[in-house]
Amino acid sequence: MTSVLFVVTGATHWTLADGTAHPTGFWAEELAEPHRIFTEAGHRITIATPDGVAAPVDRGSLSAAAAGGQQRAEELAGYLESIREALEHPAKLAEVDPDDYDLVFYPGGHGPMEDLAVDEASGRILTRTLESGRPLGVVCHAPAALLAARREDGSWPFAGYRMTAFSNAEEAAVGLAEKARWLVQDRLVELGADFVEAAPFTPHTVVDRNLYTGQNPGSSAELARTLVRAAATEPAAVVARLRAGFDTGRTRPLAWRLAQLAALRALLTEQSDEFLAALRTDLGKSETEAYRSEIGFTLNELDHTVAHLAQWLAPRPAAVPAAFRPAEAQVVRDPLGVVLVIAPWNYPLQLALAPVVGALAAGNTVLVKPSELAPATSAALARLLPRYLDREAVAVVEGAVPETTALLEQRFDHIFYTGNGVVGRIVMAAAAKHLTPVTLELGGKSPALVEPGADLAVTAQRIARGKFQNAGQTCVAPDYVLAIGDTATALEAELATAVEALYGQDPAANPEYGRVVNERHHDRLTALLGDGRLVVGGEHDRAARYLAPTVLADVSPEAPVMRAEIFGPVLPIVAVPDLDAAIAFINERDKPLALYAFTDSESTKRRLTEETSSGGLVFGLTVSHLAVPELPFGGVGESGIGRYHGEYSIETFSHPKAVLDKPLS
Repeated sequence: MTSVLFVVTGATHWTLADGTAHPTGFWAEELAEPHRIFTEAGHRITIATPDGVAAPVDRGSLSAAAAGGQQRAEELAGYLESIREALEHPAKLAEVDPDDYDLVFYPGGHGPMEDLAVDEASGRILTRTLESGRPLGVVCHAPAALLAARREDGSWPFAGYRMTAFSNAEEAAVGLAEKARWLVQDRLVELGADFVEAAPFTPHTVVDRNLYTGQNPGSSAELARTLVRAAATEPAAVVARLRAGFDTGRTRPLAWRLAQLAALRALLTEQSDEFLAALRTDLGKSETEAYRSEIGFTLNELDHTVAHLAQWLAPRPAAVPAAFRPAEAQVVRDPLGVVLVIAPWNYPLQLALAPVVGALAAGNTVLVKPSELAPATSAALARLLPRYLDREAVAVVEGAVPETTALLEQRFDHIFYTGNGVVGRIVMAAAAKHLTPVTLELGGKSPALVEPGADLAVTAQRIARGKFQNAGQTCVAPDYVLAIGDTATALEAELATAVEALYGQDPAANPEYGRVVNERHHDRLTALLGDGRLVVGGEHDRAARYLAPTVLADVSPEAPVMRAEIFGPVLPIVAVPDLDAAIAFINERDKPLALYAFTDSESTKRRLTEETSSGGLVFGLTVSHLAVPELPFGGVGESGIGRYHGEYSIETFSHPKAVLDKPLS
């Protein structure tokens, strides 16, 4: 059940410009209607006031004229009577922890709500709620309460937010402008709000990220219903909200797409410390590695997309056969709709947000399901994404298998999954029920082929760097070495030297070396250590989730370590007699996500290009092809379906719509 905090004015009057008191309190419609709507939606409501004083009602709001008729006035009065106990004995604001609530709502009060505009407890609640990413609603005069909000450094957290409120024009129309000591609109603008002024007495709401504001009492019901949708966590309700957001057309303009990408960039730069801390907690990643492979990588993807998006989205002319002329034809990239991104745990930030870059750039709404195996990063995404991105277009649902299963029961317009083939089949089967297209970024055993004549010192350095970053938990890491001819023995020593150069004699003490994600994976990996002769590494500590960078030699092709993707810091070396045997070895197995080859032979490069199949083929390096923005990234066969990065993301998350225009005359 969603818990909602109603923060209500506790003042019985407000002071006019001439110093006289004006009777006040909450406006009946602004409290009663939202309270009823939240209650009927099944939410639990707590009412709080400064010092816990009884919440007074502005008696004028219960007049027939103010309420829109006697019957309406009686209905409002009756509802307030039904919750009188909560109004007369509210909680004390100073004792309220906003983290205990899923949503915070400020009903309006007649006048500038001077008590809440200066109340430190209210300011703390407002600041914490905004920065938590949870929905915050204020209506009519209630945005005056925002004036009390402050960060620790004294800055106003709502600066730059679009918002509305009871405006100067409305204050003037009801005769309050000259009497008020200050006007809500003026104060908000002075502090830096992006104020949106609607016509007087016209219900009007504005949503900016997790801030929901309404102008005048007539906006109360609409704002409450919007907040109910925003607070929903059930998969069906979240998907419905995103679909409604897409159906408004808000995601189609280029300006909206660029604004969301700019906001995502701000998130990654402004909150980088929080993400780095989460990645350290989840995977033991150093700041250097985490920034380079997660934050920096995503920023590069984002900047490349922003620089080229207008060009990528431009309609592309198509030639028209003579029989149809005069006519014009073009291909237009249409957004698909609602996209589901299911992210893995090994790069829990990059592999969640890089697809989001493409989905938003293509004009879609997107639901992100982070991995429960990286809980700190998942929590950070759930808290921070709503603070920066359009909440009607982007949502985060946390959880494990039950939550993912519930999500897959919904109809999406595209599902983007990164993970293993077992779950990939489940995702594809669920998508088939709705004929939903999928992108499956899987993995597999990516070989690193080493040919005689290659510089083995350089080769070992590049293989070790790609293999052991993130403790080997990289889908495109070299899974095993395929050593041709007599290279295996010499390569063993070079790999041992390369590991020491990277992480020192004691990798456990090196802050640049990561950890295995959990004890279950640690047990799985240590069970493979007996599948060959130990060249280097092998040390492990289950409690610390530590497994040293390990190289195994004399490994049989039939050994357990060669049966499935290792996904950890264990590197087997398999010897084969020649290139023909190496190509046959690769082709007899599932198509890998990547094939790496270290050779100076142009003939070998040509043969590998023509005679093998893999998601990517890289000569002289490992992993690096992901960082080339104009290259597609994706697998083939067991290693995946579909591709993304750069313009390929736009292709993935768009429909190329054929448009033919034949004049009628």
